[in-house]
Amino acid sequence: MNNIVVIGAGPAGTGCAYELAKGGYPSLVIEKAEVAGGLCRTLNFNGYLFDIGGHRFLSYSQEVNALWRQILREDLLRVKRLSRIYYRKKYFNYPLNFLNTFWNLGPLESAACIGSYLKCKYSRPGDDSTFEGWVINRFGDRLFNIFFKSYTQKVWDLECQDISSDWARQRISGLSLRVALQKALLGIKGDSPKTLCEEFLYPQAGPGQFCGRLQKTVSDLGGIFKFNSRVIGIRHDDKRIHSVIIESRLDGKREEIPADYLFSSMPLPTFIKSLLPLPPQEVIKASGKLGFRSFIVVNIILDKEHIFPDQWLYIHSPEVKLSRIQNYKNWSAGMVDDSKKTSLGLEYFCNEADSLWMMNDVDLVDFALGELEKIGIISRRHLINAFVVRAADAYPVYALDYLRNIEIVRSYLRRFPNFQAMGRAGLFRYCNSDYALLTGIYSAKNLLGYEAVDIWADAMSNQASSYHSA
Repeated sequence: MNNIVVIGAGPAGTGCAYELAKGGYPSLVIEKAEVAGGLCRTLNFNGYLFDIGGHRFLSYSQEVNALWRQILREDLLRVKRLSRIYYRKKYFNYPLNFLNTFWNLGPLESAACIGSYLKCKYSRPGDDSTFEGWVINRFGDRLFNIFFKSYTQKVWDLECQDISSDWARQRISGLSLRVALQKALLGIKGDSPKTLCEEFLYPQAGPGQFCGRLQKTVSDLGGIFKFNSRVIGIRHDDKRIHSVIIESRLDGKREEIPADYLFSSMPLPTFIKSLLPLPPQEVIKASGKLGFRSFIVVNIILDKEHIFPDQWLYIHSPEVKLSRIQNYKNWSAGMVDDSKKTSLGLEYFCNEADSLWMMNDVDLVDFALGELEKIGIISRRHLINAFVVRAADAYPVYALDYLRNIEIVRSYLRRFPNFQAMGRAGLFRYCNSDYALLTGIYSAKNLLGYEAVDIWADAMSNQASSYHSA
Protein backbone atom coordinates (compact mmCIF):
# COMPACT_ATOMS: atom_id res chain seq x y z
CA MET A 1 0.00 0.00 0.00
CA ASN A 2 1.83 3.05 -1.30
CA ASN A 3 -0.39 6.06 -0.61
CA ILE A 4 -1.51 6.28 3.02
CA VAL A 5 -2.89 9.70 3.94
CA VAL A 6 -3.53 10.97 7.47
CA ILE A 7 -5.63 14.11 7.96
CA GLY A 8 -4.61 16.06 11.06
CA ALA A 9 -1.35 16.22 13.00
CA GLY A 10 -2.84 16.35 16.48
CA PRO A 11 -2.30 13.52 18.98
CA ALA A 12 -4.47 11.09 16.96
CA GLY A 13 -2.94 11.85 13.58
CA THR A 14 0.65 11.97 14.78
CA GLY A 15 0.16 8.81 16.85
CA CYS A 16 -1.32 7.07 13.81
CA ALA A 17 1.59 8.17 11.59
CA TYR A 18 4.08 7.00 14.21
CA GLU A 19 2.56 3.52 14.47
CA LEU A 20 2.37 3.22 10.68
CA ALA A 21 5.98 4.31 10.18
CA LYS A 22 7.16 2.01 12.93
CA GLY A 23 5.42 -0.86 11.09
CA GLY A 24 7.13 0.00 7.81
CA TYR A 25 4.30 2.01 6.23
CA PRO A 26 5.22 5.71 6.25
CA SER A 27 2.32 8.06 5.52
CA LEU A 28 1.62 11.59 4.36
CA VAL A 29 0.15 13.74 7.16
CA ILE A 30 -1.87 16.79 6.13
CA GLU A 31 -2.21 19.56 8.73
CA LYS A 32 -3.84 22.98 8.36
CA ALA A 33 -1.69 24.57 11.10
CA GLU A 34 2.01 25.29 10.74
CA VAL A 35 3.11 22.84 13.45
CA ALA A 36 2.03 19.47 14.83
CA GLY A 37 -0.02 19.10 17.98
CA GLY A 38 -3.54 20.31 17.25
CA LEU A 39 -5.02 21.52 20.53
CA CYS A 40 -1.92 20.07 22.23
CA ARG A 41 0.54 22.37 20.53
CA THR A 42 2.55 24.82 22.62
CA LEU A 43 3.09 28.41 21.46
CA ASN A 44 6.21 30.48 22.09
CA PHE A 45 5.45 34.17 22.62
CA ASN A 46 8.44 36.35 23.51
CA GLY A 47 10.11 33.44 25.30
CA TYR A 48 6.98 32.48 27.26
CA LEU A 49 5.30 29.16 26.46
CA PHE A 50 1.51 28.83 26.28
CA ASP A 51 -0.72 25.77 25.85
CA ILE A 52 -4.15 25.89 24.24
CA GLY A 53 -5.80 24.97 27.49
CA GLY A 54 -4.02 22.85 30.09
CA HIS A 55 -3.09 19.28 29.18
CA ARG A 56 -2.19 16.96 32.01
CA PHE A 57 -0.32 13.81 31.04
CA LEU A 58 -2.26 11.22 33.00
CA SER A 59 -3.54 7.94 31.59
CA TYR A 60 -4.64 4.44 32.50
CA SER A 61 -3.16 3.22 29.22
CA GLN A 62 0.27 1.69 29.81
CA GLU A 63 0.94 1.97 26.07
CA VAL A 64 0.41 5.73 26.16
CA ASN A 65 2.46 6.13 29.35
CA ALA A 66 5.33 4.17 27.81
CA LEU A 67 5.28 6.29 24.65
CA TRP A 68 5.31 9.53 26.65
CA ARG A 69 8.34 8.34 28.60
CA GLN A 70 10.07 7.02 25.50
CA ILE A 71 9.74 10.34 23.67
CA LEU A 72 10.25 12.80 26.53
CA ARG A 73 12.64 10.90 28.84
CA GLU A 74 14.06 13.28 31.46
CA ASP A 75 11.87 16.15 30.22
CA LEU A 76 8.71 14.48 31.56
CA LEU A 77 8.13 16.16 34.91
CA ARG A 78 6.11 14.93 37.87
CA VAL A 79 3.88 17.77 39.08
CA LYS A 80 1.90 17.98 42.32
CA ARG A 81 -1.62 19.01 41.42
CA LEU A 82 -3.34 22.08 42.84
CA SER A 83 -6.59 23.40 41.39
CA ARG A 84 -9.58 25.17 42.90
CA ILE A 85 -13.09 26.37 42.07
CA TYR A 86 -13.91 30.08 42.28
CA TYR A 87 -17.54 30.68 43.29
CA ARG A 88 -19.25 33.48 45.21
CA LYS A 89 -15.90 35.27 45.58
CA LYS A 90 -14.50 32.26 47.46
CA TYR A 91 -12.09 29.49 46.58
CA PHE A 92 -13.20 25.89 47.01
CA ASN A 93 -10.51 23.25 47.16
CA TYR A 94 -10.73 20.77 44.31
CA PRO A 95 -11.00 17.97 45.24
CA LEU A 96 -13.21 19.44 47.96
CA ASN A 97 -12.53 18.83 51.62
CA PHE A 98 -15.04 19.10 54.42
CA LEU A 99 -13.64 22.04 56.38
CA ASN A 100 -12.99 24.23 53.33
CA THR A 101 -16.40 23.48 51.82
CA PHE A 102 -18.27 23.88 55.12
CA TRP A 103 -16.50 27.18 55.80
CA ASN A 104 -17.18 28.61 52.32
CA LEU A 105 -20.81 27.51 52.08
CA GLY A 106 -21.60 28.11 55.73
CA PRO A 107 -23.40 25.69 58.06
CA LEU A 108 -26.92 26.48 56.83
CA GLU A 109 -26.12 26.07 53.14
CA SER A 110 -24.06 22.94 53.82
CA ALA A 111 -26.95 21.41 55.75
CA ALA A 112 -29.37 22.38 52.98
CA CYS A 113 -27.08 20.71 50.40
CA ILE A 114 -27.02 17.50 52.38
CA GLY A 115 -30.81 17.57 52.78
CA SER A 116 -31.29 18.20 49.06
CA TYR A 117 -28.88 15.38 48.20
CA LEU A 118 -30.72 12.87 50.40
CA LYS A 119 -34.14 13.94 49.14
CA CYS A 120 -33.24 13.71 45.46
CA LYS A 121 -31.26 10.51 45.90
CA TYR A 122 -34.44 8.69 46.90
CA SER A 123 -37.17 10.64 45.09
CA ARG A 124 -35.18 11.00 41.81
CA PRO A 125 -37.18 13.96 40.47
CA GLY A 126 -34.99 14.56 37.40
CA ASP A 127 -35.10 13.19 33.87
CA ASP A 128 -32.15 10.80 33.67
CA SER A 129 -31.76 11.34 29.91
CA THR A 130 -30.65 14.96 30.43
CA PHE A 131 -27.55 16.36 32.08
CA GLU A 132 -29.63 18.38 34.55
CA GLY A 133 -31.88 15.49 35.59
CA TRP A 134 -29.01 13.02 35.86
CA VAL A 135 -27.00 15.33 38.12
CA ILE A 136 -29.95 16.33 40.31
CA ASN A 137 -30.89 12.69 40.86
CA ARG A 138 -27.40 11.95 42.15
CA PHE A 139 -26.33 15.22 43.81
CA GLY A 140 -29.46 17.16 44.69
CA ASP A 141 -30.68 20.40 43.17
CA ARG A 142 -28.67 22.70 45.47
CA LEU A 143 -25.33 21.10 44.63
CA PHE A 144 -26.36 21.09 40.98
CA ASN A 145 -26.95 24.85 41.09
CA ILE A 146 -23.71 25.57 42.94
CA PHE A 147 -21.19 23.31 41.24
CA PHE A 148 -22.66 22.32 37.89
CA LYS A 149 -25.22 24.65 36.35
CA SER A 150 -23.39 27.92 35.68
CA TYR A 151 -20.11 26.33 34.59
CA THR A 152 -21.82 23.81 32.30
CA GLN A 153 -23.88 26.53 30.64
CA LYS A 154 -20.72 28.59 30.09
CA VAL A 155 -19.04 25.65 28.41
CA TRP A 156 -21.92 24.61 26.13
CA ASP A 157 -24.17 27.67 25.79
CA LEU A 158 -27.12 25.33 26.34
CA GLU A 159 -29.60 24.89 29.14
CA CYS A 160 -28.60 21.84 31.16
CA GLN A 161 -31.87 20.08 30.32
CA ASP A 162 -30.87 20.28 26.63
CA ILE A 163 -27.59 18.41 27.12
CA SER A 164 -27.45 14.63 26.96
CA SER A 165 -26.78 12.80 30.23
CA ASP A 166 -24.00 11.00 28.35
CA TRP A 167 -21.90 14.06 29.14
CA ALA A 168 -22.48 13.50 32.85
CA ARG A 169 -21.87 9.75 32.60
CA GLN A 170 -18.62 10.31 30.75
CA ARG A 171 -17.20 13.17 32.79
CA ILE A 172 -18.85 12.89 36.22
CA SER A 173 -19.88 9.29 36.89
CA GLY A 174 -17.25 7.95 39.26
CA LEU A 175 -15.25 11.12 38.67
CA SER A 176 -14.51 14.61 39.96
CA LEU A 177 -17.24 16.40 41.87
CA ARG A 178 -19.47 13.46 42.73
CA VAL A 179 -16.77 11.60 44.66
CA ALA A 180 -15.31 14.82 46.00
CA LEU A 181 -18.62 16.15 47.28
CA GLN A 182 -19.58 12.87 48.86
CA LYS A 183 -16.30 12.83 50.74
CA ALA A 184 -16.45 16.51 51.60
CA LEU A 185 -20.06 16.85 52.69
CA LEU A 186 -21.16 13.32 53.56
CA GLY A 187 -17.98 11.62 54.70
CA ILE A 188 -18.43 8.73 52.23
CA LYS A 189 -15.20 6.81 51.72
CA GLY A 190 -13.91 5.48 48.42
CA ASP A 191 -11.02 5.51 45.99
CA SER A 192 -10.34 8.76 44.19
CA PRO A 193 -10.82 8.62 40.42
CA LYS A 194 -7.98 9.43 38.09
CA THR A 195 -9.02 13.04 37.48
CA LEU A 196 -8.61 13.72 41.20
CA CYS A 197 -5.09 12.27 41.38
CA GLU A 198 -2.72 14.41 43.39
CA GLU A 199 0.09 14.20 40.81
CA PHE A 200 0.39 14.17 37.05
CA LEU A 201 3.10 14.17 34.41
CA TYR A 202 3.86 17.18 32.23
CA PRO A 203 6.53 17.98 29.63
CA GLN A 204 9.07 20.55 30.76
CA ALA A 205 8.25 22.77 27.78
CA GLY A 206 4.55 21.94 27.44
CA PRO A 207 2.66 19.27 25.46
CA GLY A 208 3.95 20.68 22.19
CA GLN A 209 7.35 19.33 23.19
CA PHE A 210 5.96 15.78 23.00
CA CYS A 211 4.11 16.40 19.73
CA GLY A 212 7.17 18.00 18.11
CA ARG A 213 9.46 15.15 19.10
CA LEU A 214 6.94 12.54 17.98
CA GLN A 215 6.68 14.33 14.63
CA LYS A 216 10.47 14.25 14.24
CA THR A 217 10.50 10.53 15.06
CA VAL A 218 7.87 9.94 12.36
CA SER A 219 9.87 12.00 9.85
CA ASP A 220 13.04 10.05 10.68
CA LEU A 221 11.11 6.85 9.89
CA GLY A 222 10.05 8.17 6.48
CA GLY A 223 6.75 9.91 7.24
CA ILE A 224 6.03 13.23 5.53
CA PHE A 225 4.17 16.21 7.02
CA LYS A 226 2.51 18.79 4.82
CA PHE A 227 1.66 21.82 7.00
CA ASN A 228 -0.45 24.90 6.25
CA SER A 229 -2.63 22.67 4.07
CA ARG A 230 -6.43 22.59 4.25
CA VAL A 231 -8.50 19.65 3.02
CA ILE A 232 -11.19 20.94 0.64
CA GLY A 233 -12.30 17.70 -1.04
CA ILE A 234 -12.25 13.92 -0.69
CA ARG A 235 -13.01 11.98 -3.86
CA HIS A 236 -14.74 8.60 -3.72
CA ASP A 237 -16.88 6.31 -5.86
CA ASP A 238 -19.36 5.41 -3.12
CA LYS A 239 -17.29 2.30 -2.39
CA ARG A 240 -13.74 3.51 -1.73
CA ILE A 241 -11.87 6.74 -1.03
CA HIS A 242 -9.59 7.60 -3.98
CA SER A 243 -7.94 10.96 -3.34
CA VAL A 244 -7.72 14.03 -1.13
CA ILE A 245 -7.74 17.58 -2.49
CA ILE A 246 -5.81 20.14 -0.43
CA GLU A 247 -5.33 23.88 -0.62
CA SER A 248 -2.28 25.74 0.68
CA ARG A 249 -3.08 28.36 3.30
CA LEU A 250 0.01 30.27 2.15
CA ASP A 251 -0.51 30.71 -1.60
CA GLY A 252 -3.89 29.09 -2.34
CA LYS A 253 -2.36 26.43 -4.61
CA ARG A 254 -4.42 23.24 -4.87
CA GLU A 255 -3.20 19.68 -5.14
CA GLU A 256 -4.92 16.31 -5.48
CA ILE A 257 -3.23 13.48 -3.59
CA PRO A 258 -3.98 9.79 -4.33
CA ALA A 259 -5.13 7.84 -1.27
CA ASP A 260 -5.06 4.05 -1.06
CA TYR A 261 -6.04 4.39 2.59
CA LEU A 262 -7.27 7.41 4.55
CA PHE A 263 -7.25 8.18 8.27
CA SER A 264 -9.03 11.34 9.42
CA SER A 265 -9.17 13.32 12.64
CA MET A 266 -10.79 16.37 11.02
CA PRO A 267 -14.18 17.39 12.47
CA LEU A 268 -16.76 14.81 11.43
CA PRO A 269 -19.28 17.29 9.90
CA THR A 270 -16.46 18.93 7.91
CA PHE A 271 -15.36 15.54 6.62
CA ILE A 272 -18.90 14.77 5.42
CA LYS A 273 -19.17 18.14 3.64
CA SER A 274 -15.79 17.50 1.96
CA LEU A 275 -16.87 14.26 0.28
CA LEU A 276 -17.11 14.36 -3.52
CA PRO A 277 -19.76 13.42 -4.45
CA LEU A 278 -21.73 14.49 -1.40
CA PRO A 279 -23.53 11.83 0.66
CA PRO A 280 -27.35 11.50 0.70
CA GLN A 281 -29.30 14.39 2.21
CA GLU A 282 -30.13 12.36 5.32
CA VAL A 283 -26.42 12.02 6.11
CA ILE A 284 -25.69 15.68 5.41
CA LYS A 285 -28.58 16.73 7.62
CA ALA A 286 -27.48 14.45 10.47
CA SER A 287 -23.87 15.64 10.31
CA GLY A 288 -25.06 19.24 10.28
CA LYS A 289 -26.67 18.65 13.68
CA LEU A 290 -23.34 17.60 15.20
CA GLY A 291 -22.16 20.89 16.60
CA PHE A 292 -18.90 21.98 18.18
CA ARG A 293 -18.03 24.66 20.70
CA SER A 294 -15.05 26.79 19.82
CA PHE A 295 -12.44 28.08 22.20
CA ILE A 296 -10.64 31.36 22.83
CA VAL A 297 -7.60 31.78 25.05
CA VAL A 298 -6.51 35.29 26.01
CA ASN A 299 -2.87 34.82 26.97
CA ILE A 300 -1.29 37.49 29.15
CA ILE A 301 2.15 38.16 30.64
CA LEU A 302 2.11 40.00 33.96
CA ASP A 303 4.77 41.85 35.90
CA LYS A 304 3.95 40.00 39.09
CA GLU A 305 5.78 37.03 40.58
CA HIS A 306 2.97 35.35 42.54
CA ILE A 307 -0.75 35.49 41.73
CA PHE A 308 -2.17 32.14 42.86
CA PRO A 309 -0.48 28.79 43.54
CA ASP A 310 -2.80 26.61 41.43
CA GLN A 311 -2.06 25.20 38.00
CA TRP A 312 -5.60 26.20 37.04
CA LEU A 313 -8.79 27.67 38.50
CA TYR A 314 -12.35 26.79 37.48
CA ILE A 315 -14.44 29.96 37.39
CA HIS A 316 -18.00 28.97 38.32
CA SER A 317 -19.16 32.51 39.04
CA PRO A 318 -22.00 33.38 36.65
CA GLU A 319 -21.21 37.12 36.63
CA VAL A 320 -18.27 36.58 34.23
CA LYS A 321 -17.91 34.62 31.00
CA LEU A 322 -14.43 33.47 31.94
CA SER A 323 -14.45 29.69 32.46
CA ARG A 324 -10.95 28.69 33.49
CA ILE A 325 -7.54 30.24 34.18
CA GLN A 326 -4.24 28.48 33.52
CA ASN A 327 -1.12 29.58 35.42
CA TYR A 328 1.65 28.12 33.29
CA LYS A 329 4.66 28.63 35.56
CA ASN A 330 2.90 26.37 38.08
CA TRP A 331 2.77 23.60 35.46
CA SER A 332 6.48 23.91 34.70
CA ALA A 333 9.09 26.54 35.53
CA GLY A 334 10.26 26.15 31.94
CA MET A 335 7.08 27.78 30.65
CA VAL A 336 8.20 31.30 31.66
CA ASP A 337 11.20 33.29 30.46
CA ASP A 338 11.47 35.20 33.75
CA SER A 339 10.51 33.58 37.06
CA LYS A 340 9.64 37.03 38.44
CA LYS A 341 6.83 37.30 35.88
CA THR A 342 3.61 35.26 35.48
CA SER A 343 1.84 34.07 32.33
CA LEU A 344 -1.87 33.23 32.42
CA GLY A 345 -4.24 31.68 29.90
CA LEU A 346 -7.80 33.02 30.24
CA GLU A 347 -10.18 30.54 28.65
CA TYR A 348 -13.53 31.26 27.01
CA PHE A 349 -15.95 28.88 25.28
CA CYS A 350 -17.90 30.33 22.38
CA ASN A 351 -19.46 29.67 18.98
CA GLU A 352 -17.87 30.73 15.74
CA ALA A 353 -19.24 34.06 14.54
CA ASP A 354 -20.74 34.99 17.94
CA SER A 355 -19.87 38.35 19.50
CA LEU A 356 -16.94 37.01 21.53
CA TRP A 357 -15.40 35.15 18.58
CA MET A 358 -15.73 38.20 16.31
CA MET A 359 -14.31 40.66 18.85
CA ASN A 360 -10.93 42.02 17.80
CA ASP A 361 -7.89 41.00 19.82
CA VAL A 362 -7.36 44.36 21.52
CA ASP A 363 -10.94 44.46 22.77
CA LEU A 364 -10.76 40.80 23.84
CA VAL A 365 -7.71 41.47 25.98
CA ASP A 366 -9.43 44.49 27.53
CA PHE A 367 -12.59 42.46 28.17
CA ALA A 368 -10.66 39.60 29.81
CA LEU A 369 -8.66 41.95 32.01
CA GLY A 370 -11.90 43.58 33.12
CA GLU A 371 -13.27 40.19 34.15
CA LEU A 372 -10.08 39.39 36.08
CA GLU A 373 -10.46 42.68 37.96
CA LYS A 374 -14.14 41.97 38.63
CA ILE A 375 -13.35 38.70 40.42
CA GLY A 376 -10.30 40.15 42.15
CA ILE A 377 -7.54 38.07 40.56
CA ILE A 378 -5.27 40.79 39.21
CA SER A 379 -5.15 44.44 38.12
CA ARG A 380 -4.53 45.40 34.51
CA ARG A 381 -1.69 47.68 35.61
CA HIS A 382 0.49 44.56 35.84
CA LEU A 383 0.04 43.74 32.13
CA ILE A 384 3.23 43.46 30.07
CA ASN A 385 1.97 41.84 26.88
CA ALA A 386 -0.86 39.72 25.53
CA PHE A 387 -2.07 37.75 22.53
CA VAL A 388 -5.19 35.80 21.59
CA VAL A 389 -5.63 32.26 20.26
CA ARG A 390 -8.84 31.04 18.63
CA ALA A 391 -9.51 27.32 18.18
CA ALA A 392 -12.55 26.35 16.12
CA ASP A 393 -14.39 23.03 16.51
CA ALA A 394 -12.69 22.28 19.83
CA TYR A 395 -15.42 20.53 21.84
CA PRO A 396 -18.16 18.24 20.47
CA VAL A 397 -21.57 19.19 21.85
CA TYR A 398 -23.59 16.36 23.37
CA ALA A 399 -27.05 17.55 22.37
CA LEU A 400 -29.95 15.25 23.23
CA ASP A 401 -30.05 13.69 19.75
CA TYR A 402 -26.30 13.48 19.09
CA LEU A 403 -26.04 9.66 19.24
CA ARG A 404 -28.80 9.20 16.69
CA ASN A 405 -27.07 11.58 14.29
CA ILE A 406 -23.67 9.95 14.80
CA GLU A 407 -25.14 6.55 13.96
CA ILE A 408 -26.61 7.88 10.70
CA VAL A 409 -23.22 9.27 9.71
CA ARG A 410 -21.32 6.22 10.85
CA SER A 411 -23.66 3.86 8.97
CA TYR A 412 -22.88 5.75 5.78
CA LEU A 413 -19.10 5.76 6.34
CA ARG A 414 -19.03 2.00 6.85
CA ARG A 415 -19.17 1.61 3.07
CA PHE A 416 -15.55 2.78 2.80
CA PRO A 417 -13.22 -0.13 3.72
CA ASN A 418 -10.14 2.07 3.23
CA PHE A 419 -11.14 4.73 5.77
CA GLN A 420 -10.97 5.14 9.54
CA ALA A 421 -12.01 8.08 11.72
CA MET A 422 -10.06 8.82 14.90
CA GLY A 423 -9.45 11.48 17.52
CA ARG A 424 -11.83 13.80 19.34
CA ALA A 425 -13.18 15.69 16.34
CA GLY A 426 -13.08 12.75 13.94
CA LEU A 427 -15.08 10.49 16.26
CA PHE A 428 -17.19 13.33 17.71
CA ARG A 429 -16.21 12.18 21.18
CA TYR A 430 -15.01 14.45 23.98
CA CYS A 431 -11.87 12.48 24.78
CA ASN A 432 -8.63 13.93 26.07
CA SER A 433 -5.20 13.81 24.48
CA ASP A 434 -4.16 10.41 25.84
CA TYR A 435 -7.22 8.65 24.44
CA ALA A 436 -7.03 10.62 21.18
CA LEU A 437 -3.44 9.42 20.84
CA LEU A 438 -4.57 5.87 21.52
CA THR A 439 -7.29 6.02 18.83
CA GLY A 440 -4.62 6.97 16.30
CA ILE A 441 -2.31 4.15 17.38
CA TYR A 442 -5.06 1.52 17.26
CA SER A 443 -6.39 2.79 13.94
CA ALA A 444 -2.92 2.20 12.47
CA LYS A 445 -2.74 -1.22 14.10
CA ASN A 446 -6.02 -2.14 12.43
CA LEU A 447 -4.47 -1.47 9.02
CA LEU A 448 -1.24 -3.23 9.94
CA GLY A 449 -3.18 -6.40 10.74
CA TYR A 450 -2.84 -6.46 14.50
CA GLU A 451 -5.78 -7.38 16.72
CA ALA A 452 -8.75 -5.45 15.33
CA VAL A 453 -10.29 -2.69 17.45
CA ASP A 454 -13.57 -0.99 16.57
CA ILE A 455 -12.35 2.52 17.37
CA TRP A 456 -15.75 4.11 17.02
CA ALA A 457 -17.56 1.55 19.15
CA ASP A 458 -14.89 1.81 21.83
CA ALA A 459 -15.11 5.60 21.80
CA MET A 460 -18.87 5.40 22.29
CA SER A 461 -18.53 3.05 25.24
CA ASN A 462 -17.95 4.08 28.81
CA GLN A 463 -14.56 2.38 28.62
CA ALA A 464 -13.29 5.38 26.70
CA SER A 465 -13.61 7.50 29.81
CA SER A 466 -11.06 5.32 31.59
CA TYR A 467 -8.38 6.96 29.48
CA HIS A 468 -9.39 10.54 30.26
CA SER A 469 -6.53 12.64 31.46
CA ALA A 470 -8.70 15.49 32.72
